[in-house]
Amino acid sequence: MIGLLACVGILASAGCDSKPKATPPAVSDSKPPLTKVALVLNWYPEAEHGGFYAAKVHGIFEKYGLDVAIQPGGKTTVVPQTLTLGRAEFGVINADDVLMARNQQAPIVALMAPIQNGPRCIMVRADSGIRTFEELKNITLQIDEGRPYVPFLKSKGLLDDSVKLAPYFGSVAQIVAGPGFAAQGYSFSEPFMAKVQGIEVHQLMMSDIGYNPYASLLVSTESYVKDHADISQRMVKACVEGWQKYLSDPQETNAVILAANKQGLTKEALEYGVEALKPLCYENNDMSLIGAMSAERWTQLAQTLVDLKMIDPANLNVPASFSSQYLVPSP
Repeated sequence: MIGLLACVGILASAGCDSKPKATPPAVSDSKPPLTKVALVLNWYPEAEHGGFYAAKVHGIFEKYGLDVAIQPGGKTTVVPQTLTLGRAEFGVINADDVLMARNQQAPIVALMAPIQNGPRCIMVRADSGIRTFEELKNITLQIDEGRPYVPFLKSKGLLDDSVKLAPYFGSVAQIVAGPGFAAQGYSFSEPFMAKVQGIEVHQLMMSDIGYNPYASLLVSTESYVKDHADISQRMVKACVEGWQKYLSDPQETNAVILAANKQGLTKEALEYGVEALKPLCYENNDMSLIGAMSAERWTQLAQTLVDLKMIDPANLNVPASFSSQYLVPSP
């Protein structure tokens, strides 16, 4: 009996404490899901896209809550059409492309400009003796006649009848083969291609004669930016940081660009490209204003294209063509 009572006492005592204890809420260390967006390039992956790749390689996109799929471009890529059809949220094109697209009723808007001074140049052989645009005489110039800088050169009287225009297919073979040829190019790319093949070239920079559109702009559509202001802001900030990272520490990013480029790009070409890009992107080692744009530059470019009859003034809306709201104001 005593043993039975002892057992009952023990059970009664246990019963007092038998109520289930509240389980403390689980502490979740999971992060919010990343926002998926696509960025379509205007060309095959090269140094001109380095900052965008750096933002992905170094986790900068992820830092801003973004999962960005970078889509390489090519000869047939039309970025404005890709954006307006909703196949990508963001793209990379030059400032004149933005205004030309808007002239065709594609409401593209620029959000940041990593390359401040245009890299567009005309390459001539160093042994040609040509050192100025005025000396472009009796030569075959390989150039894309559909681009605005061709009528610009003509309007300045710099392409007379002695200059034969020929299509440019992205190769420096003709200028390497012998004298009598010149070709369009980007200062951080084609001159190195010629040098590798043993030919030194002189670069006539379009920016020196007044044709200087921003290059490799991050762009989207007006409707996307309006409906997704937060995503657009995060994308701009991530791309600015990506470009700052690429220009200061390009090695890891270059390895990824090399893997993404299937056109024979070399490590040496990318290294040359980064160094040639630096003076186009910033001055005096100050990278704080990378991405900045000014209304004055956009207005000047727009007026140039109107004067060349490349765009209809009725379709021109410069303030709507770019947005600096996510950037440090340009001085």
